[in-house]
Amino acid sequence: MSFDRRGLFCRLASWMGLPALPSPTESHAPGALGGYILPNREEVLRRDFDVVVIGGGIAGTSAAIAAARNGAKTALVHERSVLGGNSSSEVRLYPEVSTSHNVWCKETGILDEIHVEERRRNHEPYIEGLMNSIWDLVLYDWVVREPNLTLFLNTTAREVEMKDPSTILAIHAVQLGTELRYLFTAPLFVDCTGDGAIGYRAGAQFRWGMEARSEFNESQAPAEASAQPQMGSTLFFRARDAGRPVPFELPEWAARFSAEADLVGRNHSQIEGGYWWIEVGLPHHQIRDNEKIKHEALRQLLGVWDHIKNRCDRRGKARNYGLDFVSFWPYKREARRIVGDHILIERDLKNPPIHHDSIAFGCWYIDIHKPAGILARSKPNTKPAWEDAAVAPYGIPLRSCYSTNVGNLMMAGRPISTSYVAFSSTRVLRTGAIVGQGVGTAAALCHKHNCSPKQLSQQHAEELRRTLQKQDAFLPGHENDDPADLARTAAATASSDAPLIFPESKEFQPLKTPTAQLFPVSTDRIDSIDLLLRSDRGEPVTVTLGLRQSSFVYDFRATTDVASATAVVPPKSEGYVRFVFQTKVTRRTLYWIHLPAIEGLSWARFNDVFDLPAQVPTGTTAAELPGPSRWRPLTKGQSFCLRITPEQRPYGPENVVRGANRPDRWTNIFVSETLPAWLELRLPKPAEISAVQLTFDTDMNRHTRQPLYVYPDCVKKYQVLVGQGSRWKQVAGEAANYVRRRELRFAPVVTDRVRVQVDETNGSAAARIYEVRLYGS
Repeated sequence: MSFDRRGLFCRLASWMGLPALPSPTESHAPGALGGYILPNREEVLRRDFDVVVIGGGIAGTSAAIAAARNGAKTALVHERSVLGGNSSSEVRLYPEVSTSHNVWCKETGILDEIHVEERRRNHEPYIEGLMNSIWDLVLYDWVVREPNLTLFLNTTAREVEMKDPSTILAIHAVQLGTELRYLFTAPLFVDCTGDGAIGYRAGAQFRWGMEARSEFNESQAPAEASAQPQMGSTLFFRARDAGRPVPFELPEWAARFSAEADLVGRNHSQIEGGYWWIEVGLPHHQIRDNEKIKHEALRQLLGVWDHIKNRCDRRGKARNYGLDFVSFWPYKREARRIVGDHILIERDLKNPPIHHDSIAFGCWYIDIHKPAGILARSKPNTKPAWEDAAVAPYGIPLRSCYSTNVGNLMMAGRPISTSYVAFSSTRVLRTGAIVGQGVGTAAALCHKHNCSPKQLSQQHAEELRRTLQKQDAFLPGHENDDPADLARTAAATASSDAPLIFPESKEFQPLKTPTAQLFPVSTDRIDSIDLLLRSDRGEPVTVTLGLRQSSFVYDFRATTDVASATAVVPPKSEGYVRFVFQTKVTRRTLYWIHLPAIEGLSWARFNDVFDLPAQVPTGTTAAELPGPSRWRPLTKGQSFCLRITPEQRPYGPENVVRGANRPDRWTNIFVSETLPAWLELRLPKPAEISAVQLTFDTDMNRHTRQPLYVYPDCVKKYQVLVGQGSRWKQVAGEAANYVRRRELRFAPVVTDRVRVQVDETNGSAAARIYEVRLYGS
């Protein structure tokens, strides 16, 4: 009796809804182990776009939004279920606060939009380990609201199909959960994968490891090149107070930190979440050994939590805390660095040139972590000396953001074209996000002009720069020269403008190192400067105060005084001491004064109260000289106490049409003396206007961590009025604004004057406006 085993299996498969067995003649692929593989049963969908962005961290998200907003049909392909990459609720690294290391350097544009909205909505503080799904939701919101942007989550790029060695034809991807395969085609692709995975698979030239000091003459590079980079990856945790004791038992396989000496130099007082220093790198390969690194980092994290709960000297504070979240996806620092036409190096960061094709800026210090991370218990990662690590805000050119040998490949985030030393600064999240906006904008212009990124850099850099600046990007050394902006020809007046006033303080900083204060000068002379000093000495002290000129609000490179003045500080005194200069200066220019280190003398220093309206004058910078040559700015809102004669008024209405949207070569902001206030632009002749762009102040010098927060210095209630004969007509306005950049469109109107009436802010006692732009149809 014959038995049709195959027929029975086929009937069972049909009854169970399973795919049928292949017929003896059905084609199939040979398997690696000698068996066979069934034909692909997944549906393959081809999707054609103008730009395809692979990787949905904040660099890729910003790139995709920028490309879509500027007219390109864009795909954002991301392998995880939530956007944000290292900043997402999967990993929980908050986008680092650049203003902790440099002044007037907060990143703006798309990133500021997202940050301001997330802080308004989020009930959790902005701290590593505490990033939650509100951040994910805001990113998702910002992406899906763009009509030109299509999002593909849970979609992993598998293969890169090449047309020829210099041209990507398509990306092959698989989407988890849908049994769909995608074929993404476009003239241009953007690698935002973090690892540089698309460039690697496309055969793009890349760098991995550390260059020798001699290759680019970089002081912070190792003497000998290394094939393996040394920074590690981190896991974060979140803990919550349960209101009652929560025990914790350490698994046998976890690491153990029995004593405080095991965590030397690693601050673990923040119980609710952390820590960046739970970092594992060497001897592992940061890409190939990602799973091994994750396991080792998890061993270390649980050991740290066991120490906090059961062994720490302060363990009583953690008694009621339990782990609420542990990341299983490491925050990765390292990357392949895809080689572009320009490789950013240490010199570009420390003494920045002005690039003709700048698309973003960086300002994080040179931050090369020590090898092995937490595995090297006796060698905690410590900040390098400012003399070695300091950077000035530096431009990042488009030439560093496209592949030199794959002509239609761009990159943003970690894989841009840098040396290892420069990479240690550019790698951070906030820099990646604004580079993403620059790259996405450039990709859209490549689509517009049907050109390559290289051709865009060579032929259309001016249009790229103007587009980015209009969309709130800061490009060091460049100012608005948009010929379409009618406001550039306008004369500005206002109801009032604030004088330069340095707030007083009872806190004094000893003059243990040379100390300085930079400020704007609106007059053509300085008669005298009074400093609030304290002397603990028993005898009079003769002090010389030097005066130097500066090019930028963060620039203390001048080494020669343009003037100096001498005064005597009385013994055992506290009060203002007058230094008489009687010197001519250049109007509307930045200057700085400096004192030498003097034992027994102190200078009063004011500190802004975080999350309250700023009192430190905009465009001023306090600094100290901790080493032989590089001055260190005092960040987070600090200024020394002084008075300048004659009175300076650097915050006039003319600043809003000066061509900048933050302090750089000047204050670049209008600040009223009182509220309500108005600012008026009068055109040389009547013109048709249909759009007004306003840039308000969301604090370029400080970065909030507070939940459910809006920036108090930002204008809240305002009207835009146009002159119609002897009357004013309102054409736009808002009653509950909290964001920095507002683009207001209305029916075209012919007028020779426009007025912005500010009635209320979100907490400040003054109207603060950086820029006003006017556009016609």
